[in-house]
Amino acid sequence: MEGGASPVLIKEILDQGLRSVSIIGMGKNTGKTFSFNQLLMEAGQIGIRVALTTIGLDGEEKDQLFYHDKPRITLRPGQMVANAKSLLLESGLDYEILGSTGIMTPLGEVILARALSAGKTVLAGPSTGHELALVKEQFEEYGMDLFLIDGAIDRRSLSAPMVTDTTILAVGAEVSWDTQILLEKIQHKVEILTLPSWNNEVVASHLRAEVLRDDVKLVALASTGPQGQLTHGDLLHNLDRLEGLLNEHTDTVFVQGMLTDEVLAKILACKPHRASFTLLITDPNCVFLGKRALQRLQSNTVELRVLDSIHVSAVTVNPFNSRYGIADPLRLLRDVGQAVYPIPTYDLNLGIRYRPEKEAFNGIS
Repeated sequence: MEGGASPVLIKEILDQGLRSVSIIGMGKNTGKTFSFNQLLMEAGQIGIRVALTTIGLDGEEKDQLFYHDKPRITLRPGQMVANAKSLLLESGLDYEILGSTGIMTPLGEVILARALSAGKTVLAGPSTGHELALVKEQFEEYGMDLFLIDGAIDRRSLSAPMVTDTTILAVGAEVSWDTQILLEKIQHKVEILTLPSWNNEVVASHLRAEVLRDDVKLVALASTGPQGQLTHGDLLHNLDRLEGLLNEHTDTVFVQGMLTDEVLAKILACKPHRASFTLLITDPNCVFLGKRALQRLQSNTVELRVLDSIHVSAVTVNPFNSRYGIADPLRLLRDVGQAVYPIPTYDLNLGIRYRPEKEAFNGIS
């Protein structure tokens, strides 16, 4: 057994039958890499076969190519990794090469390998959801028990949650030292990440098969079928077409790609008075709406739904703030735990999970 806290999180994940996990963070210094390393340590404690990679190179291009101050992942013997060839060679670890992927990065081809010694390495991996899925499929041939993806909450890392069974969100005092602002930002992010899926699978399948292939930005649907569609250019430059498309019979409006405050404003401006419909987006990663925009949806009787939902299994908290120091970890755990409940919330450094007072005497266990 390795030192440190007991494996409180990884057992919860495995007990739910989840076998692939992406870890994403709300920004720098929110504990994403610590959470990732903690899961790797917990996997080592219970002896499961883990494979891991990262989405892209995780950072600004200068850091990507020269990896200044890039966080390092701690590998243990037997753990498998998909990593850029040059980083495998420069890590100084002993590896058994398992295979190649044909996936290229600025730091070389992504190679599948099994660590034969313990140590730290920088990761660079696939950059698209399709490539991640291919890597996951290859790892399954080597008896993988759990697949971990080091992701991020930015536009280059959006595909990671869509390839995995579940996602862990790392948050921390670095997002804001003001507790109220911090909790509002966390609740807003969780609200988007956990948007519910649409219940019309027949039409959803049609949209995935047909519309997603074309230069279509918006599709209007009635209960009787499609009413019409607009291209990206139409939506940007020809509001008359959008206004003519939406009517009292419209019950679903599908938007492909990013849903921004600007796009939402155009749709609501052309929405018939007193009409209500479902606004459908591909997945939560496409939603770039502020808090006020989400509130406008409710006041305009518009429901926001996604074709492909994301399962968030946990939130981890980090009390560190680069300007002000360390927040009270127990208070932070309690505040965040209450804000995102019933999603489980953990301080992995302390090895504890927040529980409401009705579930545990002191609220934390």
